[in-house]
Amino acid sequence: MADTTTGTADEPGNDQGEQTKDERQDQDQGEPKNNEHQDQDATSDDQADELSRERTAREAAEREVARLRRSNAAQKGTDLDALRDEIRADFTHQLVRAEIRAAAAGRLRDPADALALVDAAALAGKGGDIDTAAIAAAVDQLVKDKPYLAAESASRAWGDVGAGPRGDGGEPEPATPLDRLREAYGD
Repeated sequence: MADTTTGTADEPGNDQGEQTKDERQDQDQGEPKNNEHQDQDATSDDQADELSRERTAREAAEREVARLRRSNAAQKGTDLDALRDEIRADFTHQLVRAEIRAAAAGRLRDPADALALVDAAALAGKGGDIDTAAIAAAVDQLVKDKPYLAAESASRAWGDVGAGPRGDGGEPEPATPLDRLREAYGD
């Protein structure tokens, strides 16, 4: 910026009516600076207008979002049939999963395997009905396809290896070690 002060009477060679060298240069270059200020003012006016347009657009968008949220909330609340159908489908899915666990209990080592390998959605009937025969057939098919998942049965036992209590209901256990020796040597 230009130095706009004039010389004082205390400074030698400067009268109040005379201009300093800097002031003369400023006056010579004054017109372009004024044009620059006008250009900057025009640019700042354009930016201010653009900013106000953006603010107006943002406020309009926020009002539209609020209107859509109210509309969506109102629509969800009145669509009771859709809510009932959704709840019924969730409840039916839970019942099918419980039936699969029940059918797999005792037949599989881990009934959770049946939940992972059997398609519960395919076994859910329409209208919330559950086909227990189809669930039993699905668990049977799973046991046939993957026999390593089946629970151990009594027929697969290895037999008596001579350890553990006997179920023959035999004689009572000898009370003392001396009684054990007598039984062992037939006294």
